[in-house]
Amino acid sequence: MKYSEFRRWLLQQGAELTKASGGGSHLKVKLNGKASVLPFHGAKELPEPLRKKIMKDLGL
Repeated sequence: MKYSEFRRWLLQQGAELTKASGGGSHLKVKLNGKASVLPFHGAKELPEPLRKKIMKDLGL
């Protein structure tokens, strides 16, 4: 799954995405009072362990 596809999926789940401070390529993700950080590299593939960690952090 690509970073952009996962970002789109998170938005469909109702997650709130904001740019992390410092202006880099990371997004803060908040959902149901839980938070995580999503590095954002557009069309590159998102590593499966990272996807699972973010989903676990958000309780999905």
